[in-house]
Parts: sequence; structure tokens; C-alpha cells
Amino acid sequence: MKKWYNVLAILMTMVIVLGMFGVACAEKPAPPKPTGPITINIGLPMPLSGSASPWGQIPTPFREAWFEVFNREGFQVNGQTYKLKLIQVDDQNTAEGGAAAAKQLIYGDNCKFIAGHWSWNFGAVASVTNPAKVIFVTRSGAPDGLPAAWGGAYDPKTMPYVVFGTPSFDEFVNYCFTIRNAYPNLKRLGLLDCTISKNGSGWQKVQDALTKAGIPWQEEWFTYGQTDFAPIITKFAEGGCDVVLIAGWIGEHMAFLKQRYEMGYKDMKVGCSGPFVSMDMYKAVVGAAAFEGAIGSYDDNSKLKITKVNPKYVAECQEALKIAAQNTKGPYEYTGEMKWIPTHPQILVQAMQQAGTVDDADAIMKVIRGGTFDTAMGKWTMSGEKTYGSAVCYGNTGQMCIIKDGKEVYLAEHPMDPLP
Repeated sequence: MKKWYNVLAILMTMVIVLGMFGVACAEKPAPPKPTGPITINIGLPMPLSGSASPWGQIPTPFREAWFEVFNREGFQVNGQTYKLKLIQVDDQNTAEGGAAAAKQLIYGDNCKFIAGHWSWNFGAVASVTNPAKVIFVTRSGAPDGLPAAWGGAYDPKTMPYVVFGTPSFDEFVNYCFTIRNAYPNLKRLGLLDCTISKNGSGWQKVQDALTKAGIPWQEEWFTYGQTDFAPIITKFAEGGCDVVLIAGWIGEHMAFLKQRYEMGYKDMKVGCSGPFVSMDMYKAVVGAAAFEGAIGSYDDNSKLKITKVNPKYVAECQEALKIAAQNTKGPYEYTGEMKWIPTHPQILVQAMQQAGTVDDADAIMKVIRGGTFDTAMGKWTMSGEKTYGSAVCYGNTGQMCIIKDGKEVYLAEHPMDPLP
């Protein structure tokens, strides 16, 4: 009898164990997927008040319209659909404002990324984004947005989540080449910047690049807040400069254009490495006659003649311009935002898709470094391993325009070579 009970006990134990094993091995039902797109917040510290506010406010209608167009389709990562939401916070174009805006966007608004940034507070924003492991897509060019070896604050080791989606410093050199392409008989190129940008070896890099390319140049400086440019205009004229390029100082560009015309140097062409933010503003400040022949950066991707851009992205931008015009009761002419938004978000979206994650900043950055991305301003591969210490610098078309009959007209372009 004992043997029979023992056998029965063993069999019952085996049944129980096998049953438990079967339950454990049974396929578990997949957790329900979200029924609709998941929203990813992208933050943008932007001067919406103060002296720089026009350059923060004027592009906003286009920014908002582009996100509207993009979100109709959204994008997918691992089979899940996502859309993007832009959240802007006033940074007043100051260090204190930049740090406060970054904290609000990350900790208050739950932004996964900071993108589209161009204010002069790179270091302050980066000091918040990097410890939080938030990818920060910005520009090079501000004094603290250059490599530390050039007198800036950018350090790839302590700032591993920084991406230079718009290489403003390197663009400046590129625009010099564009001007040479437009005027092959250029006698001498005048270079003008503020003394606050003079420290470090950044300008030496510009001089070396131009000298190597055989472009004669003459460099002059103005003090911050300077309004009388007559002495500098005279120096450029005496030096034989037929074109002067100003490093992104839009207010100073206006003053220089007006004063050089009043001084009789009407044939001196004056460019700026920034776009014409408001044509009406320029005409009001400079005067229509003095405004003729002005040169500026030009980011209308429908006008590119050398750089190839996906027709889908061109159509999206043109539709966004129409929506912006409708929302502002048009006309809406500003195209200079295209190299910021949509370009910065497009880099992020494609990096998320290639990395297969929307949350792992390290995996996304691994894809970005040295990665190739197709955007509204063309397809470029991140470079700058030697120049910036990390391959996080995106390319640029180098497109510029000239004012003819009060309108922006394509002048020339020089697609940027990958940085060493």
C-alpha cells in the first residue's frame, strides 16, 4: 500500500510542477498599445522680450505652422507613432534667462529635447541640459559656443549631449566663399565684428581659411553699442574693400548700410551672416535706396541651385509659409528659420528612428555623432571630430541673397565641406 501511495504522490507532484511550468511558459498578453500618437515635447529658449525679441517673435508663426504640417503624419519608432510639440519660453537673450528657461522646459514642461536655440547664452543653457541628459541642438558661433581651444566654453567631454545643428561660426567662413563665388573678381573682402567676439583664436581660424583660399581680406572691429560707423566705413573704402561682411549683427548691418550710402559709397556691397528678419524693418531703418544691393544669408530651400533637398521637405516648408501668412494675415516673407526648425527636429527624429528609442539619450547621441541626416536644408553628415572634439557639427548650404527691387533674390551658394 505504501508503494501505491508513494507512486500516486509522485505523479500528483509531477502534474502540479508541469502545470506550474506550463503557466509560467505560456505567452503573456502584450500590454495594450496607446490608441493614438504619443506627444514628445521639444523646448526652445527664445528671446520673446527685450531688445532681441523681434528675432524671436517674427519666426514663431513659421515654427508653429511647420509643426502643424509635420504632425499630420508624425513619425514612427518601433511601430509606435509620435508627434512633436514645440514649447517656447522667453530667455531674454541673457545667461540668467537661458538657465531659467532651460529649467522650466525640462523640469516644468517635461521636454525631452532642446532644439532651435540660437540665443547668446549657450553656456548657461548647456549647464542645465547636460546634467539632465537632455540633448541640446543649438548653434556654434557665440563666444561660449566655440571649442574651448578657441576661447569658448564648449567641451565635448563635459557636454556630451550638445549638437551643433546650425554651425554659425563655420557658416561665416562658408559665406565668405559664397561671396567669392558671386564676385570672382573680388578685390578685397572686409570683415566686421564686435570686440566682444575678439577673444580666443576663432578669428584666427577665419583669417587662416581665407588666406589659404586666396581671398584678400581686411578686418575691423566695432565696440558694443556703437552707432557711428563712418570711421570704419572710411577704412574699408581706403583698403579697397568692395564687399563687407558683418558677423551676424543685424542692427549694426542696418546702420552700416544706411551710413555707407549717405557717405557716397553706394557701390560698396554690405552683407550680414544673418537673414533679413523683416524686410519692412530694414526698409524703414535703412531707406529703400540704401537697402538695394544689401546681402544676407538665405534659407529658402525652394531657391537652392546646388544643394539637393528632398521635394517633400520643400513642400512642407512652403505650406508652412502659406499657413504663417494666413495666421498673420500675410504676407509672410521670413524664410530664415528653415535652418533651425525644421532642421533641428528632423535630426532628432531621424536619430530616434535609427537608435530605436525616444528615451535613451546616450543611444540617440551615439547615432548623431558622425550620423547622416536628410533635412529641409539637405542631406549632411555630422563632422568636426578634430575641430570640435566630437562629430556633432551639421552642414550648411552657404546660400545668400541680394536685395533687388526691394526683394530677396538668390545670389550664390557654397555647400559646406565636412569639418575635420
